[in-house]
Amino acid sequence: MFLIPPKTDDDREAAWKRSMASGKIEDPQAFAAFLLGKTSRTFALNIQVLPTGLRRQVLLAYLFCRMADTLEDDAQLPEAAKVRLLESFRGLFPPGPTSEGRIIAFRALLPPEWEASERWDRLLVWHCHWILPQLSEFPPRAVDAISRCVDEMSAGMIDFTRRQARTREGQVLIRSMEDLDRYCYYVAGTVGNLLCDLFTLHSPLIGPKRSRALRALSVSFGLGLQLTNILKDVQEDRRRNVSYIPSDLLAQEGMDAAAFGIGGPAAARVMAVLLAKAQGHLRDALEYTCLLPRMEPRLRLFCLWPLFMAAENLVVIAEHPGGAAAEGKLKITRGQVKDIVGRTSLACWSNLWLRRMFRATMSRLDSRLAAVVNVPIPDRKEAQ
Repeated sequence: MFLIPPKTDDDREAAWKRSMASGKIEDPQAFAAFLLGKTSRTFALNIQVLPTGLRRQVLLAYLFCRMADTLEDDAQLPEAAKVRLLESFRGLFPPGPTSEGRIIAFRALLPPEWEASERWDRLLVWHCHWILPQLSEFPPRAVDAISRCVDEMSAGMIDFTRRQARTREGQVLIRSMEDLDRYCYYVAGTVGNLLCDLFTLHSPLIGPKRSRALRALSVSFGLGLQLTNILKDVQEDRRRNVSYIPSDLLAQEGMDAAAFGIGGPAAARVMAVLLAKAQGHLRDALEYTCLLPRMEPRLRLFCLWPLFMAAENLVVIAEHPGGAAAEGKLKITRGQVKDIVGRTSLACWSNLWLRRMFRATMSRLDSRLAAVVNVPIPDRKEAQ
């Protein structure tokens, strides 16, 4: 049984802060593992199940992606600064003879206040010079796969950062489902492809035929997880004045992003469309996981935990599709996480059991979506 790691104790956190302040990190690998736990508790849970060598590759790849995401998502960075930083960060991959100078140049562009920030995501970026050099320790094909992912992700984030700047001129960030897919691809589909590449490099049981079948589903897996996160964070994004809901979809219900955030039956129907879309991607994610060799249970569990957590999160979101739980983030409980870890750890060997478990969750989601779709829209003239 794999257990959920306890929260980082205050003594360890204080010790790492002293090390950062002194500029002396004696164990960069341990520092990277610590920062993973501070920037993503969910991923810190999943990554512990991977085989040792692969675990470190995925851990560092996640931290690199987290750095790019921090630059793109920081509300206090102007768009021009974000683009400049992402371009510089993108230039750090792949590593080479000039890496040290490139890292110094990148860090010189960061806001100086990040050095003593209370936010761990900013501290991760500021102290990247302890993390980035570790990439060179991996086999060349793994280095190439990770570098391609970070480069493509950063390029996509630059594009959407520029789009975000244009929203101040009245333009829309996400106009269509295609725009949404494109955004999700850059921030998560690229990671799906990367994991497929690293799994193939790691396991001799994944031959060319199986690798091609996995690759056909890897992007959809990433899109399913990302779309679930977007739907889970709708209210949080609203408070930041950001919307990833396609404006074309809102227009079909006579709404804009502001009206969607308030909730109601029409908003519930928009949410139902997006929930169904995420559900389809998660079905692909299940097939992806079932394609992984049964003799690689650690790879399977690494995929199963976020897959089933996302599926249960969709059920929670479907219970409040019109914004009934607008305060805070909609998400499953810690008890549900433990239950998912326990059940999938027992069933990971059997595609039959996994499909049965997934169908049971999807059945609950389907019943909620059916109820939402049949909710009538109140007459707008009467509402006025």
